Amino acid sequence: MGKRIEYLDFLKFFAIFCVLLGHSPEQISADIFWDHPIWSFIYTYHMPLFIFLSGFFFRSALKKSFLTVMKEKSIQLLIPSVTAFLIGVIIMLAGRTRAIADLCEMSFNGFMNSVWFLKCLFLCIVIMYPLCKLCRKDWIAALVATVGIILLPGAQVVNLNFMLPMFALGMFIGNRVDKLESHWKLWTILSAVVFLALLPFWSGRLTVYMVPTVTFNAGSIDFHNLGITVYRLAIGVAGTLLFFFLSKPVYGFLKRFSWTQTLCRIGGATLGIYVLQTFTLEIFIHCLNVFIPLPWSCLAAPIIAIAELVLCYCIVCLIRRSKLASLLILGQKL
Repeated sequence: MGKRIEYLDFLKFFAIFCVLLGHSPEQISADIFWDHPIWSFIYTYHMPLFIFLSGFFFRSALKKSFLTVMKEKSIQLLIPSVTAFLIGVIIMLAGRTRAIADLCEMSFNGFMNSVWFLKCLFLCIVIMYPLCKLCRKDWIAALVATVGIILLPGAQVVNLNFMLPMFALGMFIGNRVDKLESHWKLWTILSAVVFLALLPFWSGRLTVYMVPTVTFNAGSIDFHNLGITVYRLAIGVAGTLLFFFLSKPVYGFLKRFSWTQTLCRIGGATLGIYVLQTFTLEIFIHCLNVFIPLPWSCLAAPIIAIAELVLCYCIVCLIRRSKLASLLILGQKL
């Protein structure tokens, strides 16, 4: 196993905390979370940042055979997907209730919605591996993937047509990170300028949940949705790159403190935390039917996110003691 890059583990911690912080208002704000300021802001970048980081490390997979990669990723991503779905169904049946977005409905859509990111990441790898081998140049593969998936009808399954371009961008940046370091400040400033310029026009109602990435309608191009898709991708790229370029200097400043290493260890457990928060946050808290109005929910959401993060990380540490549980929930091979 290669040496871990500490500032990227720190960035992973930030990313998974943003996931929990973004999901918290959904569970305590009833149906008004679409306009919740925390939810709206975090949904500009949080999942794009997550899949960007996965694409960043994708170059190591290209050194292996396709069959080897599929075997490894099936263990890492698909087994926890099945486990999470089955646990979710059991919880929902036992509680005689249902989570948001038919999260654990006994159907194909229910399975795909449950920990959807894992399936999305798996599909990104399935698509990008042969594409990179065929195109040889990574920028060509990234361009073909971005344009193709946006224009391809029906590619909105597990948000693939929104996330694949971000995965391709992560791969592209990962192959050039050493060259980019000499211009770190410039790229940080440019990303911040673009992100801040686009942010005033953003609304939580522009997310893929309200405006799906559907660029064709009745056989013709839907320019309205295409415009929103391009804008959503642009602000996602800008926000992702901003936090990516900020992570190294911020970590460089904070690493003097001992607790920073704990945050990095949490960052190394993102997959398990993501799976577990489905039960502890998206199902359990949602089923409590708690409603906290603004502005109090802006205070409650971070508290819930921190508590969930600590709880899920502690559970991950316990699961790691069992090889079988690690395989089923964390995707770690025996």
